[in-house]
Amino acid sequence: MTSMETQYYGLLGWPVKHSLSPPMQLAAFKACGIPATYELIETPPENLAATVKDMVDQGFAGWNITVPHKPAMLELVDEVDPVARQARSVNTVRHRDGRLQAWSTDGYGLERAIAEHFAIPLAGRHFVFWGCGGAATACAFHFAAGGAARLTLVNRTVSKAEKLAAELKASYPHLQLSVAAPTETQTIHEMIAAADLIIQATSIGLKKQDPPAIPAEIVQLKTPIYDMVYVPNRLRDLAREHQCPYADGLMMLLYQGVRSFELWTGRQAPVDIMRNALVSAFQARLHG
Repeated sequence: MTSMETQYYGLLGWPVKHSLSPPMQLAAFKACGIPATYELIETPPENLAATVKDMVDQGFAGWNITVPHKPAMLELVDEVDPVARQARSVNTVRHRDGRLQAWSTDGYGLERAIAEHFAIPLAGRHFVFWGCGGAATACAFHFAAGGAARLTLVNRTVSKAEKLAAELKASYPHLQLSVAAPTETQTIHEMIAAADLIIQATSIGLKKQDPPAIPAEIVQLKTPIYDMVYVPNRLRDLAREHQCPYADGLMMLLYQGVRSFELWTGRQAPVDIMRNALVSAFQARLHG
């Protein structure tokens, strides 16, 4: 591939029409002088393997993956980053020399976002994951690999949190782990009072009628909250009411995209340009 040939990238998911990734990635390609496209590719689960084969045949240079395809994509690539394999989740694929290489950049995105918002590093810290779905799992393994001292996993279905804790412990024996249901108020109070950050990792807050994802009695402890949801929601309002440090998930989206761009291109991402494009697209969506 010569430098002047158009490179093809995209996002696979079901659905994907809501994604803010295209303006962010297209701005980065333009700033770096890389002729490239970035398409939204609606792909139902039963069509994933065929779609990936078509993209390889068409010469796509790489792509992102979002729900529900992050686990299934593992089976369709040739090489997987070790931490992504542990989490059984990938969101970035690079097609090079006929081989597909895969990573998860979700944990990196969250790490960079909390460093920017709260100046909290991973090493030696205690993080609470409120929710144990796919995004939380990918990030929990990244945090464990990055030297976090303790993770507390809060999930409505405690057995799911216990399963994730066992998997983390198997790979990171020195990691301290706790699990709880959101209804175990006293236990959670004690855990959160000793924590550096709560990561709200459920989908609660995506709909306007949703209640706060984290109850007021937890928010009023004023442990900082990073909310993976980036639309305005009632948890944000509750945090403001109780003067609890809070940040939404937009910068996580930025930095996972930054890392994807760098893995695809081998170039340093133009972070400020990507940030401006993402924020502009988000504001237009919000007020459009």
